[in-house]
Amino acid sequence: MRRRGVRRRAGVTLIEACAIFCLVGVALAVFVPSFIRRLRTSKLDEPRALLEELDRRAQAYYRTRQGNRARCLPPEVGPTPADVGPEAAPFLAGSTPEAEASWAALGFAPDRDVYFRYTFEPAEEGCGVDVPAGEPLYRIRAEGDLDGDGALSRFERRATLDADGRVVPLGPLRVSDRTE
Repeated sequence: MRRRGVRRRAGVTLIEACAIFCLVGVALAVFVPSFIRRLRTSKLDEPRALLEELDRRAQAYYRTRQGNRARCLPPEVGPTPADVGPEAAPFLAGSTPEAEASWAALGFAPDRDVYFRYTFEPAEEGCGVDVPAGEPLYRIRAEGDLDGDGALSRFERRATLDADGRVVPLGPLRVSDRTE
C-alpha cells in the first residue's frame, strides 16, 4: 500500500520570501540609521577626549621645571596630521621632525588613527612664560572633515593662569560646525 499524502517540497514559497524580505527591510530601516548616528557620534567623541588629554599634558609641561627655568611652553605645533578626511589617518602622517619633537615634548601621541587634526598654539614659547590672568596661555584645537565635503568641524580649548599662577581652563570647550 502506498501512502497517499501530501508531498513536501524543499524551498520557500513566494509569500514566505516576500515576508522575509519585508522583515529584513524593516530591520535595516530601523538599525542602519541608528548605526550611522552611533558611528558619527563615536567620531565626535574623539576630539573631546584627545583635547582633554592634550590639555592635561600641556598643563603638566607648563608646571615642570627644567633647571632654573620654569613655566616653559613648546613652540606652536600642528596641524597634525597634515590632512584630514572621512577616513582615519595615523596621527603623525605628513608631520615634520620638528613637529614630532614638539608632540613628544608634550607627551601627546594618540595610540590610534585619528579623524581630526590637532594644533597646539602657545601665547609665548620658551621658558619664563607669564601671561596676564584671563588672557589665553595656550589654545589647543581639533579640526575634522567627517563627510569629505571640505567643511571642518572645529573644537577648541583654551587655558589661562589664575591669580596663583596655576593653569586653569578659559571657558568651556568651544565647538563650531560640530557636524559640519
